[in-house]
Amino acid sequence: MTANKAQEDYWASPAGLKWIEHEQALDTAMAGMLDVVLDAARIEEGDRVLDVGCGTGASTLATARRASQGHVVGNDISRPLLDRARSRSSAEGVTNTSFLLADAQSHPFEQHAFDVLVSRIGMSFFSDSVAAFENLSNALKPNGRMAFVGWAAVDRNPWFYIPKKAAEARLGGLPKGDPRAPGPTAFQDIDYVVALMSRAGLATIEAKPVEVFLTPPGGASGGARAASRVGPAARIMKAHQGDAADEAGIEAAVREAFLRYEENGEARVPALVNLFTCTT
Repeated sequence: MTANKAQEDYWASPAGLKWIEHEQALDTAMAGMLDVVLDAARIEEGDRVLDVGCGTGASTLATARRASQGHVVGNDISRPLLDRARSRSSAEGVTNTSFLLADAQSHPFEQHAFDVLVSRIGMSFFSDSVAAFENLSNALKPNGRMAFVGWAAVDRNPWFYIPKKAAEARLGGLPKGDPRAPGPTAFQDIDYVVALMSRAGLATIEAKPVEVFLTPPGGASGGARAASRVGPAARIMKAHQGDAADEAGIEAAVREAFLRYEENGEARVPALVNLFTCTT
């Protein structure tokens, strides 16, 4: 059994599969965030790259364009998401990718097989981050590079807190959880994550908050649809067994709030992520 069975189950559940349903909106919204990671990774044309938590493949395909003479392995724990990533790569005629269904925390990667590891919001879901960092560092060549981002706190990101407040106003809240539990904001505390990386033996660690803009298609309406279907609002909907009317009401409230970020039909939602880089 995988050490991250809860994550494996979640990303194959209807909640996880919403990432396929809203793939285009989410990938477009997070394009700037992905650029931050890939720029920090300093990918060269001939690099062999491991993309951890690749989801439906946007990050793998973008990495493959930079490592045009190399190879990119997209890794994820979710079979449905990985199947979609493989399908996208084939449809776009990308030939320097392959895909690996595995728990990156414990999978026996070939030692020193990769030059670079990248991850767009995929590193904060492990049950044991130190074990994951150690395992993944063994897959990198000596002086191999890691670059990944994690979300800052919910209250620093309108993409999260606006849908959360809208859902709470309509249905009620949820019990307060452990902010360091595996999930999208588990790496909100930079010092905590740097300490985990140090314990795993990683070197030349650098970490900093980075401001980006989320640019969902369809302006405030498109952003509201995507932001209210995944993340805190979706969890509240599920916990309180909300119905279609609740979903529509939450989305309408989010759309109204997102209008402040729309100009000429385009939305730019400010976001804060934490960027981490290191070498092995």
